[in-house]
Amino acid sequence: MTILQHSGAAAFARGAGARKPPLGRLSALTRYGGPFAVYAVFGLLIGLPLALVLVQAVMPGLFAAQDASNGLSFEPLARVFNSPYVAGSVLHSLELGMLVACTTTALGGAFAILVQRCDIPGRTAISIVPWLVFLTPSYLKALAWVLLMSSGGYLAQFGLLPAWLGSAFFGLAGLVFVHTLSLFPLAAFIIGSALAGLGSELEDAARLSGATPLRIWLRINGPLLAPAIALSFIATFAEVLSDFGLASTIARMSNFGVLTYGIYAAASDYPVDFPAAGAQALVLLALVLLVVVADRLLRRRADPRLISGRARPARLYNLGAWRWLAMAAALAIAFLALALPLGAIAARALTQTLGHGLVWSNFTSANVVAALSLNTAANDGLLRSLFYAGLTALIASSLALLLSAQLDRAGPVLRSAVVGLSLGSVAIPGIVLGFGYILVWNRLPGFRDWPFPHYGDGSLLVMGYVAAALPYCLVVILSAIGQLAPSLTDAARLHGVGTIRRLLAITLPLVLLSVVTAFLLTFIRTVFELPISQMLIPQSGPPAPTLILKLFSHDRDGLASAIALVAMAAAGIGAALVWYPLRRFVKPRRSAGHAGVGSGQTAGTGTLS
Repeated sequence: MTILQHSGAAAFARGAGARKPPLGRLSALTRYGGPFAVYAVFGLLIGLPLALVLVQAVMPGLFAAQDASNGLSFEPLARVFNSPYVAGSVLHSLELGMLVACTTTALGGAFAILVQRCDIPGRTAISIVPWLVFLTPSYLKALAWVLLMSSGGYLAQFGLLPAWLGSAFFGLAGLVFVHTLSLFPLAAFIIGSALAGLGSELEDAARLSGATPLRIWLRINGPLLAPAIALSFIATFAEVLSDFGLASTIARMSNFGVLTYGIYAAASDYPVDFPAAGAQALVLLALVLLVVVADRLLRRRADPRLISGRARPARLYNLGAWRWLAMAAALAIAFLALALPLGAIAARALTQTLGHGLVWSNFTSANVVAALSLNTAANDGLLRSLFYAGLTALIASSLALLLSAQLDRAGPVLRSAVVGLSLGSVAIPGIVLGFGYILVWNRLPGFRDWPFPHYGDGSLLVMGYVAAALPYCLVVILSAIGQLAPSLTDAARLHGVGTIRRLLAITLPLVLLSVVTAFLLTFIRTVFELPISQMLIPQSGPPAPTLILKLFSHDRDGLASAIALVAMAAAGIGAALVWYPLRRFVKPRRSAGHAGVGSGQTAGTGTLS
């Protein structure tokens, strides 16, 4: 028996030794395959297109139709700075960005102080306004202000628009005005978040010393909020540099050239000037990169810790009779930034012509009916955008969930690298990313012959949408998965539950609300995504954003407004129908799920022991 036992043990040892190499290979595949997949996704969706944009700027003959060459040349960059129009576009972009950064930071900071520190009536309702303004696309607000401020527009019809103001609007002043109203929520979010952590200890001490409120804000609160104010300035400046909505509407109508529209014009005109587009894209990326580096340095060097265990919540300022004037100022901002533009779009969608004004005989439902009727160009573009947005949201949120689950088990180096790539990708202008996709899928050998995705097809447009939305989804879902205890999946792994089943049965139910949030934000954002839609128009037909701009440029602004109005209603109502029932359903299920997980872990531990 002893001999047989030793022989069996030896045989078992030999069998185990024979099985070691496959297990070792499987372990190595599991260890290195996940990080490789993560980097491959980012490389294909974002890294390769941006790399080709940079290469095109210094190798102008690389993708030439005839006599292609890979020689280095700085001629496109020299042409950019020697051309009066292109050099003027660079200066215009910088000038516009600096002015808007100042005005937006001032307006957003004042709005945050009014809502968070003053006892104005209706504070809760007014605090929702920045979110609604933030979710409204910039080009729709720009087109609305064109309807309001043109010589035959609504304000002129009511006698509220002096001639000098109408002519001054279509230029730098109008761009600063619309940009400020469009981007003030960004400054309000940044400064408001810092303001929320600013307790009342220092203010109380200064008040006891006899300091006036003005002196307290100038000498105490102002310096403490200085990093947030600087970050607001930097973020707004980067947003203006990357914006394509106002560049393709008010700036184009005013002959106020900016870099983003110059890239689009060079890449879309015939003959296509890829070197000029690449050189301008390189300049734009360099400017955005400088802004991102400044942001990183500022966050590292200026990071005041405002919240402590002894912090007391700040007191609201009692404005007395002035609180009604403060409320009127906040409502005026909401009216100019949200209500008036949306009202102009709705009015134009429900009227026959702009010139006949808001008289009863001019009202019609024909534009809305055309947008809702099947087998029409307007409805086809609308349905195409809704379908692309739903598909993009599904792919981006699913891919972000898989990547987040992989990163949650990865080391700190990979996790930090991917989070940094995601945050950096957010700053990439959409017009540059779209141009990079043209170079990859229309010019790069091997990629241009792929059947799926294919240049000129809706699949490439969806891929571009996914690349633009993936960083946002990844940040939202990764932060939720990072809060889960590792013991939840470890117990299932010990019981032999596979990776996919653990993800679907344990992780997904616990982070479902975050996944749905990423899905809905991606859906709403993609319905109105303009730069990539404009660069990657499929042969099957343009999506809604491109169609809206095309109709406006061909004096069919009524139908364009109807498409925009129906798209906003469909996106908003659809998101609300999904979000609110799910939010009520997930909360009780989450509590029950935590109780079930806890009992399951106890039972599992008892079984193993």
